[in-house]
Amino acid sequence: MPNTNVENLFGSWMARNEGRAGSSSPKYTPFNSRHNSPVSLPSSPISTSPLSTSPPSTLRRSYSSTFTLIPEDRAVDEPIMIQQGNYRTDSHGLFFRLLLWWPIFLLKLFQLVFRKVSGFVWNPFRIAAPTFWISAGLWIFWKFVGFPLALFKWILIRLHTLSAERNRRKRTVLISGGSTIQTLHLARNFYTAGSRVVVFEFEGLFGLARFSTAVSKFYTVPCPAPDSAHEYVAALCEIVEKEKPSFYIPTSATSAAHYDALAKPHLELLGCLSFIPGAQEVSVLDDIMELMVKCRSNGIALPPHRIVQSKEDLFRLYDIGWLSGFRNIIISAGPMGILERNKFILPSNRRDLRLTHEISEQRPWMVIRDLPGSHYITCTTIKESRVVANVTCLVNSDTKSLVPECNEEVEKWLKDFFNKIRFQRPINAHVSFRLVKCDLSGNLLPMGTRVGVSLPYICYTGVHPRVLWKPCPHFSRQNSGPLVQEGGRYWMHEAVLNTLRHPSVDAVGKLIGTVLDKREALFVFWDPLPYCAYYHFQLPFNSVKQFLQKRQASRHTATTMTAPVH
Repeated sequence: MPNTNVENLFGSWMARNEGRAGSSSPKYTPFNSRHNSPVSLPSSPISTSPLSTSPPSTLRRSYSSTFTLIPEDRAVDEPIMIQQGNYRTDSHGLFFRLLLWWPIFLLKLFQLVFRKVSGFVWNPFRIAAPTFWISAGLWIFWKFVGFPLALFKWILIRLHTLSAERNRRKRTVLISGGSTIQTLHLARNFYTAGSRVVVFEFEGLFGLARFSTAVSKFYTVPCPAPDSAHEYVAALCEIVEKEKPSFYIPTSATSAAHYDALAKPHLELLGCLSFIPGAQEVSVLDDIMELMVKCRSNGIALPPHRIVQSKEDLFRLYDIGWLSGFRNIIISAGPMGILERNKFILPSNRRDLRLTHEISEQRPWMVIRDLPGSHYITCTTIKESRVVANVTCLVNSDTKSLVPECNEEVEKWLKDFFNKIRFQRPINAHVSFRLVKCDLSGNLLPMGTRVGVSLPYICYTGVHPRVLWKPCPHFSRQNSGPLVQEGGRYWMHEAVLNTLRHPSVDAVGKLIGTVLDKREALFVFWDPLPYCAYYHFQLPFNSVKQFLQKRQASRHTATTMTAPVH
């Protein structure tokens, strides 16, 4: 009976296949797998031919494999798979496709061109020079990224700026650190004040300010080093001779301020005023050891600290228990310390300490006890050794984000500091102070200073250039306004992540304020390209870079000293 059922099913399928009108599919002729010869099929379902017996096992497998490959089954299965794929895309990937359409488009275009180009190259050369192809691929990818953004920037400039305004001769300001957010805000503020802005950055760093409509020219210069400082100075002088800037503002965020202080006399001889102190004043403000000496001699309260000039000095602090019970920070000091600007957290146990940096009399370090309390970071503008503008941000202990606030104690401490600390010459500069308000004593204690523009600068409004430098007389702008933006500026990705991780009324309110109140730290309607470049290129590249650095550090845990402090 089972044999008859199989023959009936197979015969009916063959009859249906042969009788189908207009069917172009070939007729099926089964073969006997054992004798490799065609098998004759019965003309009637009821037959006494030898095929009425059970077919061999190989023939049954042939039946099943043939049924899974017929066109009718594939035509029915494929639409189901497509519908499932569309459903998943619509439910999960639509938002990400809309958000990342621009980098995905560039990546597809880059892959297409790279495959076409690599096909014409000799294979042995391609195998023998993998580093060359990696560099060439990155260069081609960057060209695909830079050209469309430059084109969009040109269009935005034509739409946003009047032709008469573009052709008018403006005073030029030169700014360093084109990969940082504070430089981008400096450029935008001076652009709205009526200045022409020129920005430069070191080779190998992402030029974020390059894509801003506020930036007229963007340059790359070699990164300075102790043995090649003259090359950096020569590059700055070449930019000054070419662009004729009247004002130079170094942010000193990606390099030490010492190199800009060395370039100051050369630039001023060319007619470019530099908003930075001399080399001697920088050595006092940037060197934590000199700063502590100045504060002690002028009666300014200091946190507990020790100077170590050898490994034995550091081990002795562990042995006597001076480092136990507190968070301790070790900072590079001396002439080499202001160039390296290293800062690390010391482990609580001596056995966890791994020394990777030299500690000697020529390279001393200072250990500062980080007392429990509220930590602050400032961006202070100094003119003629007086505080003319200041932004104070509280460091959130949980998220490490900066929360701007108006703190009268910090303002008073800054004024007292510059009234007590005397320098050989009046200084003009941006200085970043790191302070802690001790919970035990209630005093404000300095944890370090750094000459340069710090991240809290993004809370300054467009009024700041008029405080720093008089605006262009051709512009009639509002003369009054707040110097510091209320509520500060935020990053969109941090606001979204904090809302998802800790949903609360405050988090939702901050997210809504970021979107509606125009407090996003990078986005402005007339200059949107830096926002896109930061979130689509610089931020992902930085994340990958940090991941690779952490992975490399985990492989060499025996040689790592401590976690760096920023």
